[in-house]
Amino acid sequence: TTTTTTTTTTTTTTTTTTTTTTTTTTTTTTTTTTTTTTTTTTTTTTTTTTTSTTTTTTTTTSTTTTESLAPRAMCEEDTDCQTNAYCFVDEVYEQANPGETRNICVCKLGYHPEEGRVAEDDIYPKSGFCVDLTKEDACRFPDMCIVTADNWGICPYCRAFKYHEDHGGELSLGLYVSGSGSSLSDLQYYKNGDSVNCGNGADRSSEAVWYCYYDAFGYPPAKPLTYLEMFWVEDPLCHYTAYLYTPLACDFAQ
Repeated sequence: TTTTTTTTTTTTTTTTTTTTTTTTTTTTTTTTTTTTTTTTTTTTTTTTTTTSTTTTTTTTTSTTTTESLAPRAMCEEDTDCQTNAYCFVDEVYEQANPGETRNICVCKLGYHPEEGRVAEDDIYPKSGFCVDLTKEDACRFPDMCIVTADNWGICPYCRAFKYHEDHGGELSLGLYVSGSGSSLSDLQYYKNGDSVNCGNGADRSSEAVWYCYYDAFGYPPAKPLTYLEMFWVEDPLCHYTAYLYTPLACDFAQ
């Protein structure tokens, strides 16, 4: 008995462009005694087209020119300084350097210099934009803070505090709310401090006022214009007054 199987050849062609892949047909014949099986492999031709894409990138170069402001000589009068600053003789420098003179621009009492806000104010002899501490966040200037040997502290126009180990560490004596402290009629007010151990249920609060350093401690020696000392009084219970002494509070600096 002879059985013959015929396999139909199917050709599939995909037309694109450049690459051709061809698979060769292999024929295998197997014979056993009286039965012959013939297997025909179908040849399939596949053509693949590869598309080439070209991308062009254009780079633009930008040049920025910044004009530098030339430094100037030291100040000779207040108009050489930034707004809300005065031109002072640097007496501390002159004490350390006999025969030499230096003038400097210093922000007046109640203001603090800050660089980077007004370019013109950063050029010597100017010392930076003078920030009004009664209107902006004075807590940004921790260099103004002072703490006494018995742990009373104040950051003018920011907060008042005292370290008291018996009451759990630092106690708030109030946060700044208003006032310049330039006189007894315009005190700095600090409110909403801690009430721990007050006994009357009230929150701690404070007041602060500026005084001329030289009126209290005499002259000489000269102190830096921003030098600060203070004394505290508690009266009544949990209400405090801070007396702040600085050369900037003296008449010559007004």
